[in-house]
Amino acid sequence: MTWGEQNSENCEVTEEVGCCLLGPRTGCLGTRKGCPGRHSAFCLWKGEPLGSAGHFWCPRWTDESDAEASMAVISLLFLAVMYVVHHPLMVSDRMDLDTLARSRQLEKRMSEEMRHLVTEFEERKRAAEQKQRAENFWRGDTSSDQLVLGKKDRWPFQAEGKEGPLGWMLGNLWNVGLFCLFLIFELLRQNMQHEPGFESSSDDEEEEVRIVPVTTYNWLTDFPSQEALESFYKHYVQNAIRDLPCTCEFVESFVDDLIEACRVLTRQEAHPQLEDCLGIGAAFEKWGTLHETQKFDILVPIVPPQGMTFILEMRDPALGHRCGGVRLESECMCKREKVLGDVLCLVHHHKDHPLALGKSASSIKAAFCTGFHLDVRKTVQWFRNMLGNAWALVAHKYDFKLSLPPSSTSCKLRLDYRSGRFLLINLVLGVQREDTLVYLVSQASEQEQLTSVDWPESVAACEHLFLKLVGRFAPENTCHLKCLQIILSLWDHQSLPTGASCPILTSYHFKTALMHLLLQLPLADWQHNKLSQRLQDLLWFLGRGIQQRSLQHFLIGNTFLPLTIPIPKSFRDAEPVNLFQHLVLNPVAHSQAVEEFHNLLTQVKTLPCAPLVGAL
Repeated sequence: MTWGEQNSENCEVTEEVGCCLLGPRTGCLGTRKGCPGRHSAFCLWKGEPLGSAGHFWCPRWTDESDAEASMAVISLLFLAVMYVVHHPLMVSDRMDLDTLARSRQLEKRMSEEMRHLVTEFEERKRAAEQKQRAENFWRGDTSSDQLVLGKKDRWPFQAEGKEGPLGWMLGNLWNVGLFCLFLIFELLRQNMQHEPGFESSSDDEEEEVRIVPVTTYNWLTDFPSQEALESFYKHYVQNAIRDLPCTCEFVESFVDDLIEACRVLTRQEAHPQLEDCLGIGAAFEKWGTLHETQKFDILVPIVPPQGMTFILEMRDPALGHRCGGVRLESECMCKREKVLGDVLCLVHHHKDHPLALGKSASSIKAAFCTGFHLDVRKTVQWFRNMLGNAWALVAHKYDFKLSLPPSSTSCKLRLDYRSGRFLLINLVLGVQREDTLVYLVSQASEQEQLTSVDWPESVAACEHLFLKLVGRFAPENTCHLKCLQIILSLWDHQSLPTGASCPILTSYHFKTALMHLLLQLPLADWQHNKLSQRLQDLLWFLGRGIQQRSLQHFLIGNTFLPLTIPIPKSFRDAEPVNLFQHLVLNPVAHSQAVEEFHNLLTQVKTLPCAPLVGAL
């Protein structure tokens, strides 16, 4: 910029000056008195550098409207911040606990850094203001200086000619009214707000279902006290399952011993390989009751023999069954053959060994397959024969008698002790689906009618992992398993409604309701002293589901499920599955479910004075 190209009509400096823009605030650098500094530049005497003797800086707001505009902007920013604080974006907090801990640490660190930055900014701003006031004082321009004696202090952003708080409020009437309106709205919102609610897991529901206070549950009145529930649990549940953890540990070690013996027997044969077993079900998930202390479910994963591979062909769930077929195919083993030399590739070396390799592949498929798919009954029968031979190798270690009751979809073991006590172990074969804890298993539920090449889908291992993680990260001595055990203890001793052949509600329905609540309520709300409240919540959740004929599957289509649970991507992207869909199609079944639930409520309400027959 050249010298002498810009002058200000409000500045009395007549020399040629150089001008530079200053941004949001303006001022004038000169030596003449009376310079109001109301132009958007500052002036330099020709040929004199900035900071020379006699130069001074006189900052002023460019107009009185600037102060009002600044106040409006500050008010809007304040309202925006308050709205974000009181109405945060509702994102899901159902993340895994490690990520949540790291997020909290980052939030704390960022808060500390922000506090330091704000403090530093305020200190620098205060120092700049004090320096400016001192320069104005020594310059002699006291038109806007509050440090000059005899000048009455003004309120911040006070308009000209309006003194005191009243003048400030009149000058900012719009801002004050907007702030008061925000406060009134906030008070009304807090008064109208309900207690924390259970959000529906279905995207099709437009209205948010909220929990109302427990005292308004007309069917949950006269609920047992905390002391009565604790006494019932101690006498009728805890005493019955006090040896259950040790028994579960023994069962797993015994099955592992049998599997290891099976591996020894099949080491030189081209048979499916057995992997380490996994305890599933009520007993191993620690919510088992009296009926679960004598039967144990064990999942035994199998992998194909060397040179073969399992190809899973999932059926369409729309057909009514979640199952799949296991196709047995030859696998290229050329790389391993070159490196280790312990196998022959059945795919590329058939010309060199046509008879031996062809016989090997055909014998495997004939023994385990129907067509090209793994047959459930043939595989279970092979496993049953292997266990019989393996027991002969390890029988000398144990002092009980082992028998294998007949079964076509699982391998049942019965352990009879000399004392008359017995244990029932149910071994279920499973083929792992991808790198998840979802398995295609050999045993289907009694309601499913499947062919011998259909392997039903099981998520029992995923649910086992979820409850295990809850027990690890929840506070000590939580009551979530107590709630389920108390309900199932009463349920086991409940008689069926008149004319009913089998119950509609099962233990899996109660377990599913509990797992949904564990996701929707903080783990801190499951402390032992809140047993009564959480039991009421569980009954209310299931009762609402029966009334609405809707209980969503816990793993399929659940957007709140933690990422630490390994399930297929198709599960997370799928539509929620309604476990009560049969109640929608069958009004008679729905009426029976309602009656069963009300009978259970009656038992719960009379809990202190209704001892269970045969519970001790």
